[in-house]
Amino acid sequence: MTLNLKDKKVLIISPHPDDEIIGCGGLIAKCKELDTEIKVIYVCTGESRQLASGSTNSESRINEINKVSSYGNFKYQIIFENKYFVELDSIPQKKIVDPIEDIIEEFKPNIILIPFGESYNQDHRATFTACMTALRPTPQNLRHFTDTVLVYEEPYVWTIKDIFQPNIYLNIEGFEDEKVKLMTLYKSQDRQFPFARSGENLKARMKIRGSEVGLKSAEAYTMLRGFMK
Repeated sequence: MTLNLKDKKVLIISPHPDDEIIGCGGLIAKCKELDTEIKVIYVCTGESRQLASGSTNSESRINEINKVSSYGNFKYQIIFENKYFVELDSIPQKKIVDPIEDIIEEFKPNIILIPFGESYNQDHRATFTACMTALRPTPQNLRHFTDTVLVYEEPYVWTIKDIFQPNIYLNIEGFEDEKVKLMTLYKSQDRQFPFARSGENLKARMKIRGSEVGLKSAEAYTMLRGFMK
């Protein structure tokens, strides 16, 4: 199946600011070139401790989002601003599901990308579960039906359960530097290699995924739904 981005509407659901770039930064860069409409849902922002640089707060993270979204040419919406950060597993799932459903119904995307569910991070797990509920099969005449649903990966493999197993790839040759540029705009998350979000590590992962399908560089996803009309 070919992942056609031209003349589509793409929705990326990101637990936190930066997850969308780690998993979909190359896709965002390609969509920018194609003038494809993208919207990113950030489920939460908030204060967090950083092992190397102290702490960040919601205001600084939103400033970063504004820089990233401007450079990446996409719109965004935040569900929980300055609350429930690393606590999404402690609230009723309905509080996450309802706004995701509302945004899907309003935006009507052709392609939706959601985070990998087998994560060590509780916010990623909670977001994945909420997305699965929001995207449950229903009669297509009752609400918007998204043809293509993909799962994107995160930089850590820290699980004894299922690991990420991609089955669809996006050629991002020529867009590697753009992906890294988007990531560096998240100053609070920018670290030197071997930090998982470093530019060097992102480029290494792009090469590895590319080599799996005979390309110099790629992003990899797992397809949950692909509807052929």
